[in-house]
Amino acid sequence: MRKSIINYAWIAAAVLLPLILFLQLAFAEEEKSVYITFDDGPTLNTPKIIETLEKYDAKATFFVLEERIVMYPDFIKQIYHSKNALGLHGVSHSEAIYSSPTAPLEEMRKTEKALKTVLGRGSKLVRVPFGSSYRLSREMAKNLSLDGYIIWDWNVDPRDSVGTIIPEKVMKNLKRDLARCKETPVILLHDRKSTAELLPMMLEYLKSEGYKMLPLSEIETPVSHLH
Repeated sequence: MRKSIINYAWIAAAVLLPLILFLQLAFAEEEKSVYITFDDGPTLNTPKIIETLEKYDAKATFFVLEERIVMYPDFIKQIYHSKNALGLHGVSHSEAIYSSPTAPLEEMRKTEKALKTVLGRGSKLVRVPFGSSYRLSREMAKNLSLDGYIIWDWNVDPRDSVGTIIPEKVMKNLKRDLARCKETPVILLHDRKSTAELLPMMLEYLKSEGYKMLPLSEIETPVSHLH
């Protein structure tokens, strides 16, 4: 009798173990992450963006400008308290940020100082205006890195701030870049009215594709255009 029970146990294990492993693998494949990022804020559109993110159980990262931190400190607090992440985007999105090898570092320090004034804490997440492949030299990047700043670019660009914004075209760009993406997607969006209006459509699609929408953190390896 005992031998029969042992035999049945081995048979059950032989059947169930592969099934459990298959289900674990299937679940792991279904659970995909995506990082949504918003540049140029905060603006008067920020509260609506946050509200939409909450509706879809999504988190994002806001790369903010110093002059707008000063202008809209309550929106900065709202971003933070809604568990979204904050990063630095410079002082005013001006070409002046590329005027010298130390200019990007000086601007990010100033932006972080403004953030600390509002929240009591800063951020080491950085996105330079137009991305690091635009005019950021290796020396500029090195100065930022030596000060602990982590430079983030993107690998999905729906082009939500270029020319006349047509929802169908933005969605086509989003789907195209996601299909091409070989790593965790980092989506470039902008804190503006047309994007806030389009956001439900984008989040609905990401959710339907099984993406978990997460904020960036300082421990992840950044997506970079620098090299």
